[in-house]
Amino acid sequence: MKLEPRKEPRQARSKAMVDTILDATARVLIERGYAKTNTNAVAETAGISVGSLYQYFPNKNALVIALQERHVGKMLNLYREVTSNMPPDGTLAGECQALIDALVHAHLLEPELNRILEEEVPGFHMANDSELKLKFFEQTKLLLTRHRNELTIADLDLAAFVVVRIFKVLIKAVVLPVPAGVDASKLQAEILPAVLGYLRQSGRSGS
Repeated sequence: MKLEPRKEPRQARSKAMVDTILDATARVLIERGYAKTNTNAVAETAGISVGSLYQYFPNKNALVIALQERHVGKMLNLYREVTSNMPPDGTLAGECQALIDALVHAHLLEPELNRILEEEVPGFHMANDSELKLKFFEQTKLLLTRHRNELTIADLDLAAFVVVRIFKVLIKAVVLPVPAGVDASKLQAEILPAVLGYLRQSGRSGS
């Protein structure tokens, strides 16, 4: 099954059309859920013909993957923006908290879309998934490198990988349904202690 877009949007008009189609895809997913989403509904919501939609996306799955890629790309751009604008005298705790706050806020802008992409279409894999993961990893490693004197873990590659995974799991947990008995309102406050607890484990030497 072909999942890639039929043609890459190179001109401004084509890019605007793709954005319109993906915005419509997000609205239809939120209104109907993945199972009831189809290309006809997306085209109608976007105000275009199905034939025009098919010029860019061959089927529903290609639409969802492109939407996932755009969503993760937005998260990466936000991640880069926050890490690149850290004050020179910032602390590890302060910089990690700034990242957590920014990413949680971004996820909460479209919580239902986040839930659908995470829970209803988990079997899809983005074409550039590995590349995006590498970029998140690289940005995190840069942050940790600036504060390596605060860490008890010498292996910065390992530390960056684990921190990215902690962010991914716990930040998504803030906007997804939690088990009965878990106070979702308190979950965000637990992310920073989890990250710092890992990076500053007692009994470990950073040398």
